[in-house]
Amino acid sequence: MVNSNKYKTLFLSDIHLGFNGCQSERLESFLNFVEAEKIFLVGDIVDLWSMKENFYWPKSHQRVIDKLNSLQSNGTEIKYISGNHDDPLRDKELTKSLGEKKYPYKGIISTLKSFNPAESDVLQSKKYGNILIIHGDQYDVVTSNAKWISKIGGHIYDFLISINRPLSKYLKRLTKNIVNKAGNFQKSIKNECLSGGYNGLMCGHIHKPELQRFDDYLYLNTGDWIESCTAIVEGNDDTLSLIQFDENNEVKIINSL
Repeated sequence: MVNSNKYKTLFLSDIHLGFNGCQSERLESFLNFVEAEKIFLVGDIVDLWSMKENFYWPKSHQRVIDKLNSLQSNGTEIKYISGNHDDPLRDKELTKSLGEKKYPYKGIISTLKSFNPAESDVLQSKKYGNILIIHGDQYDVVTSNAKWISKIGGHIYDFLISINRPLSKYLKRLTKNIVNKAGNFQKSIKNECLSGGYNGLMCGHIHKPELQRFDDYLYLNTGDWIESCTAIVEGNDDTLSLIQFDENNEVKIINSL
């Protein structure tokens, strides 16, 4: 794929607007730098968990929401896949309740609803076949079965990232690796692909950007906008690539399939 700022499709996840570790200003620069015909927001875009426990909504976070809203108004197709940190969007009554609250919830929920949130979607790739797009918390045994543990972990992560970002990144990665190994995260993804007839699965959730080609399926993880500042893009030649937006506001291709 030619290294260009114009793509057929852009995939972003785990932005965590409403969380003080979100790199919203870098994301805003990225969204101003790239162009895409379609954008998939693959869950945990707004961290409603964090906002409920420790309200945080600076202007830079609102600008990201406004930018996405503007992109859609100007013809970019945006699709929203809900995650565990924005799981109220999976419940009509909770969504309605949040939408009735004052600023900033009313505007946030109104914009997110305009993206028609769903729990999954399918990318029909000419080059790779059908790829399931889902946040990934469905395959995390802790998130699925003991949400309270995840929320406690979130509070600890919030504290650590405020005092030592590299340490918080290392500990989160270590914890995620242990949990995913114990819960057979990759095995669950393989079973989902094989049983559902998918050629691959794209997700976020674990904050570890990856592109992997296995014998039976593809595994793609978009990464996050707290630490890695990565995304997956579908180029105009249909190639899928993992890219990173670095501190110099430059796009770097990490890997392509």
